[in-house]
Amino acid sequence: MTKAFTRDFLSVLAAIVCMAASSCGGGHAPSDARPDSLVAALAAVDDSVSVNSGHSLGMIHAGMDRASDSLAWYDWYLRLMRYSVQRDVPDSTSLRWNQAYAFLQMREQTPRVRGMKGLLLNTKGSYYYKLHYEPSMAISAYREAYAALFGSDCEERLPDVCANLGDACVADNDMPRAAWWYRRALFLADSLRLPDKDNVSLYMGLGRIYLNLGDFDSALSCYRTADTKFSLLPLNMQIYFLCNYGNYFYYAEDYKGAEAVFTRMRRLLEDNGMASSYEMYVCKLNMADVKMNLGETDEARRLVGEAYAYFTKIGDGTAIYYCHTVLMALALKAGDTAAVRRILDNERLTVTIDFNMANIRSRYLREYYVRKGDYKAAYLDLEADIRRNDSLKHNIANMRASEIMMRYAQDTLQLHHRMEMQEKDADIRQARSYLYLGVLLIAVLALLLLYGYTCFRKRRLYLLMQLMQLRLVNVRSRISPHFIFNVLNNRISSADKKDAGELMGLVKLIRANLNMSGRYYVSLKEELDFVKYYVSVERKCMDGGLDFSVEAPPADVLEGVMVPSMFIQILVENAIKHGLKRREGAKRLRVTVAVDGQECRMVVADNGTGFDIRRGDPSSTGTGLKVIRSTINLINHGSKRKIEMGIRNVEAADGTIGGCEVTITMPLGMRLPGLDGMKTN
Repeated sequence: MTKAFTRDFLSVLAAIVCMAASSCGGGHAPSDARPDSLVAALAAVDDSVSVNSGHSLGMIHAGMDRASDSLAWYDWYLRLMRYSVQRDVPDSTSLRWNQAYAFLQMREQTPRVRGMKGLLLNTKGSYYYKLHYEPSMAISAYREAYAALFGSDCEERLPDVCANLGDACVADNDMPRAAWWYRRALFLADSLRLPDKDNVSLYMGLGRIYLNLGDFDSALSCYRTADTKFSLLPLNMQIYFLCNYGNYFYYAEDYKGAEAVFTRMRRLLEDNGMASSYEMYVCKLNMADVKMNLGETDEARRLVGEAYAYFTKIGDGTAIYYCHTVLMALALKAGDTAAVRRILDNERLTVTIDFNMANIRSRYLREYYVRKGDYKAAYLDLEADIRRNDSLKHNIANMRASEIMMRYAQDTLQLHHRMEMQEKDADIRQARSYLYLGVLLIAVLALLLLYGYTCFRKRRLYLLMQLMQLRLVNVRSRISPHFIFNVLNNRISSADKKDAGELMGLVKLIRANLNMSGRYYVSLKEELDFVKYYVSVERKCMDGGLDFSVEAPPADVLEGVMVPSMFIQILVENAIKHGLKRREGAKRLRVTVAVDGQECRMVVADNGTGFDIRRGDPSSTGTGLKVIRSTINLINHGSKRKIEMGIRNVEAADGTIGGCEVTITMPLGMRLPGLDGMKTN
């Protein structure tokens, strides 16, 4: 097992690691990802170039003209490079390889940039291999392309690059290495799960290698497999396949079969506008050899003449060598050994010739030496042929070793895939566990929120019920205003003028009471107006009269302040009922309202007998203060700002109680939630 194979084996393991790393990379899209419109346009032109469409060049130039940035422009320029090399455009030597490579090298090596580098280097390899026939330069470029494509956005092209490397190795007469690259291409195609049509060209390449190694049965099997899917191949691969398939029949000495295949190749080239292409002259050269072996020497001489002129012009040494071989064979058929001598004397080629081409030349040379009577030279040539066959056997052994190493690498890759799948299964199980836990937590949270909302609704309804009960108690503790209102209306109609006036004031009071008691909140102006009505009625029933005063801001300010209904009225009623009616002499009652930017302060003060919880009125139910305190508790519940109520007795000059003062301080804007605008009836 040679060092070269060991190096290749290590490189294949490195490739496996690269593929694993790329498969485990982040899932975020790169910043320079192509827009969908550009992806579609590039795919269309790639297909057009593959089938050698006459519209390809126009599509490429149009894309370059409308490119939105320099990276997009080089996307199109790489297609121009590929088109120029594939069509053998005369100015292809002026392509700016170094400029394009330097531009891509300076960019961040994102998957897109790596893919573009791979495409550039692969095209450059084809340029050296196809147009200049420099296998070593082509191999170097293809190897760089192979390395660049790992981790790129077009890893699916890796098998194609491996196949190109195999072809270049064949041209370099390194059959074991060529087999190695084709085997690598096959297992990469399998690993990447590429369509079956992408494997056809790989079987073609293997067939060519088997043919070069003299394994005709294996070669025919590969070629027949490829021929069944011929229509799936792009144009360039169809041409490549027919060239090698025809060579198989030639080396198997089935010249009629070779003629039929090369005729297919010629028609394919003509149908696709490639009558003057490199491939057409290769086809003519191959056909010349076949025609010569079929006895059609005139046609053979015409074909080889056309091919010789073309390959001499472009300096393709290998093709010239083959032209010389066919010309020597034609000269021998004509009995012109002098022409053979001239060809040998003038041949100054320093190219590497593959095994089969050397064998063809060797066969004609031995015939020439025998005709010249130079049996020693014939013997030496035969000896060289034996050495080549020994080398062939060595190459076959190396290829078998290469296959073993490749299978080992494939087994390693499969093991890696199994381990990776096991890790992914573990990740999936862990993700499912997290998903189930997340769903459970969400369900628990939803239940807690539902429970909290239910408790909130229950508490709110409870508060509403309490407030409703307080209102009902407040209403029921009085004689029905509707009943009194109806009685008074009947009495007013039969009373004298003075009594009717007094009764009308009472009616207004009852009407205001009906309006006020049915609402939870009223403006301060409405509350004070009601209090004035109430006092105007009560003062007529008090001995000695009543000195009543109200100190409050202007009406427009009072209109904007909302307070619980009848708060001030209840305090005024209690002051008259429990304080002032018991007092002898002058009676004073003062209501003071102050409003600032934060709160409203309401004070009800009298000069009555004062507040003493121990001195109860047997006829009193204490409903008024109970309603106020309960309402304040309901409004204060759950609120940061609180309503405060204070009751204090005022001392007279002689130290006795000189009256009572009740103060309610209420932050502005406080409401019992859900009760704005609601009524009790």
